[in-house]
Amino acid sequence: MLFSNMVQLLVIITIILCLVLNAYTIVILQQLRKKYNDDFLNSFFYFQILALLFGLYGILGNLLIREILPKFGLNLTIVETISQIFLFVGLPFIITAWFMQLKMTAEICQKKTHQTIAFLYFFITSAAFLAYGFAIKKIPELSIESHESLRQYVFLGFALIEIIVEGYIVAFLFINSLIQKKIEKRILLFRFGIIIAGLTIFKGVSLYFTDFHFLIGLYFILLYFAGYLPLALLSKVYFKKNSYAVQENTSEIDYLFGKYKITPREKEIIIEVCKGKTNKQISEDLFITLQTVKDHLHNIFQKTEVKNRVQLSKLFANR
Repeated sequence: MLFSNMVQLLVIITIILCLVLNAYTIVILQQLRKKYNDDFLNSFFYFQILALLFGLYGILGNLLIREILPKFGLNLTIVETISQIFLFVGLPFIITAWFMQLKMTAEICQKKTHQTIAFLYFFITSAAFLAYGFAIKKIPELSIESHESLRQYVFLGFALIEIIVEGYIVAFLFINSLIQKKIEKRILLFRFGIIIAGLTIFKGVSLYFTDFHFLIGLYFILLYFAGYLPLALLSKVYFKKNSYAVQENTSEIDYLFGKYKITPREKEIIIEVCKGKTNKQISEDLFITLQTVKDHLHNIFQKTEVKNRVQLSKLFANR
């Protein structure tokens, strides 16, 4: 009884630690993206948010279901079905998160995600998602002994997809680190590659051996939720030391958008204003109401401290 209580306490402490470290990572990224207005930081931030949502829903939520539902005397097949459905519904979070990881990798190398890579990624993940949904429908037809095999196949299948994604990312980072002219950027990309490669290996091994001991499962959870904190800290150091270089790689108009904290929709309206369009034309082109255009312009005038459209155009035109 004492050992059981200690295990539960250790699990709770580990989960709390994971969530605190994850929240700290998100806070760092939020501060960086507000300060430097870099696409890489935006993608990194959203990747972390999406990964957190899947972790809460697909990992911790799934474990909670397996722990609680059997206490209500439900049939093991029903418990397994509910558990798998719960995980299935959460998969879009991690699928989108992995794509954001691909996107942020390209952006830190100052490139765009290749359309072929994006197409192949969503084709493979969509096929795996649909196959998983079909497998869930078959659970009531399976024996209790087969449930464990199904879980292993699911874990291995999506672990394989993650390994492929991470492998591509590591190779992409290493190759681009070799062609970087600036030594600081070369070191950053190389360190990113090393950390992601190590994280992928340790997560994969710990996931595979999770059933051998509960501590291995806790180790996997810790890696999942807190594994990207070193990358956030590396980014913080790099952007702080190379803030001038970062600004040089950003166009002047993007710098102004970041300086005045202009939202994506406000950017669109500013661009249309610079083209000489009226509020009515802007509302028609952007498929928004005339009042919405006026509200956005009012906010833009306040942020940029200009009084009219002419001054706004002078501020942003020809940048």
